[in-house]
Amino acid sequence: MRQAVLVLLTMLAVSACAIHVGGYAVPGPLPSTASAPAPDLPKLGQCMNSADFKVLACGEPHEAEITAVGEISGLSKEYPSERDLRRAALPPCRDALTEYLGSADADATRLQVWAFWPNKKGWEDGQRWRLCSVIEMSPNDEKKVSRKGSLKGVLAASGFGTYQLCSSGSPAKDTKLALVGCDTPHVGEAVPGVVSLGKFTDPAPSQDQITAIAKDKCAKAVADYVGSDKRTDVIAAWRPFGAQAWSEGWTNAICYAEASRTFSGRLWGLGVKPLPN
Repeated sequence: MRQAVLVLLTMLAVSACAIHVGGYAVPGPLPSTASAPAPDLPKLGQCMNSADFKVLACGEPHEAEITAVGEISGLSKEYPSERDLRRAALPPCRDALTEYLGSADADATRLQVWAFWPNKKGWEDGQRWRLCSVIEMSPNDEKKVSRKGSLKGVLAASGFGTYQLCSSGSPAKDTKLALVGCDTPHVGEAVPGVVSLGKFTDPAPSQDQITAIAKDKCAKAVADYVGSDKRTDVIAAWRPFGAQAWSEGWTNAICYAEASRTFSGRLWGLGVKPLPN
């Protein structure tokens, strides 16, 4: 959920300027510590906890909801490195997340990919399954939360605001963004309109290439979100993921609307009204 490496900002009513921020993010799941024969795996749309693969009713408390079940191919017979497993499992799981939630804007929310694959013993036994799931992250400590109900299609409906990322710090300046609940005082709000920067099979783009792709798109996304492109107390910022994450499928930049001061409420549809207190 963390984003860093580069942040660029533009005033909605003036020309753009740039701020470079060091660091990188390593988003994504931990590897599976469990193993199971493929026929015993949960199915698409079923829910479970991370400690095992026991299927739970989605109306009951659970951590993960299955978005896809597949296989890992193209790796060695010996147990691969975690890096190779992540690169093999996460891109298709991220594609499955977009399809399952009904929107490409999941990176701007607390709904994140969590993938599972066989442990070493399972791999040696010939298991090659890949289990993709979606989890909800807490807004304050970025830990998975136990939740009730299904997330299928939630971002295609009106669920974005429920799971939206908000920050108490500056999306344009902070290396590590301090995420908070959007119902608490905050400065930044991730907006619909996550910007694709390319394919994970391509080389990671340079800072200049990211600027060329994201600048105008994020400025428009923020203006549409706020309902005005004339404000000087709200800026558009964008935060891509790091180069290490690129090869694992994190190839987007997240657009943020950032206010000039801390406020409560939302910038969504504010138009030209004063910032909330």
